[in-house]
Amino acid sequence: MPNRSLDLSGGSVFLNLLRAAKGALIRAAASTQPFGGAGFETIREIIMTSRRHNSKGHAQLTAIVLVALAVAALISAKRITVAQTQASSVEPNKATKARLQGIVNGILAAWDKADVVCLGEDHGSKNDSDLRITLLEHPDFVHKVNAVIVEFADSNHQDILDRLALEGEDIPREQLRALWKDTSGKVTWESPIYEAFLRAVRTVNLALPREKRLRLIAGDNSSERNRGRFIREAVSREILDKRLKALGIYGSGHCENRGMGFPGELSEKYPGRIWSVSSFYNIDEGRRSFGLGNESKLIPITGTEKAKLPVGKMFFLTSYNDTATLGDLFNAIVYYGNVKDVKVPADRR
Repeated sequence: MPNRSLDLSGGSVFLNLLRAAKGALIRAAASTQPFGGAGFETIREIIMTSRRHNSKGHAQLTAIVLVALAVAALISAKRITVAQTQASSVEPNKATKARLQGIVNGILAAWDKADVVCLGEDHGSKNDSDLRITLLEHPDFVHKVNAVIVEFADSNHQDILDRLALEGEDIPREQLRALWKDTSGKVTWESPIYEAFLRAVRTVNLALPREKRLRLIAGDNSSERNRGRFIREAVSREILDKRLKALGIYGSGHCENRGMGFPGELSEKYPGRIWSVSSFYNIDEGRRSFGLGNESKLIPITGTEKAKLPVGKMFFLTSYNDTATLGDLFNAIVYYGNVKDVKVPADRR
């Protein structure tokens, strides 16, 4: 039999409160933050209001709200678990970090003479991602480097990088997306390896006093048609002219010591101050040409006989007839050993 006292004395209030509880649950499900704080405060207010209006309605609504709380907590916990799993799945494991230490030590030594190390990458490469995170997390890195300039961030949103790296703010992914959503490489930068690196910088910085923290610098600009010019000017203005030590992370073509890369384009103005390194474009050909085996290593090029070797099939984009030598391209070459590389696809969350 219907509860007429509830219908007459508090039915409309009950329905309004029920709608409010439903709204709180929907907001909790849609939120990227853990359910709590304002969410719990909303639920508490709903329960207290229902108690004032109708005791029977209060009992029914309390039961509904408790279920809503349980569901919201499960949704929030699942979301956090998924995000953490996504981030951890692209981070290098202990064995990988140990294997890369020889390469990392060689790169760290480059800052003894150079101000900028341009670490070239093959976009989406898990090997390249593992190397830069391992380099960043080496205890000597923060003692040698002041800043990191990255291709996968738009300078129109430099404030987001400052909040993340300098202030230590834990910024959700949908807000970080503003860093790359308008750039020419926006599809590439959706791969979680790029977000993972930005968060790794934040983690390293949290252990440092603010004045010692690494600054993340946005190394692209979605409003600039001439990307090469923007990159040259950003590296000059933000790093070299300020006499800072920095790591640059760009596609390998941007790191070449000839005109198409910013180390080559800036070499006359800043002689000897930029050092560039990349892995082979064609790993099989590099392995064959150098007689390489299973061991990972950093291969010095500048100042060695290897600098005179023709690029050939080891480094090519569209033609095997490149007249350049290895010395025209990089100061050193990264060889990951007999390790298969994988492309980490875009994260569509």
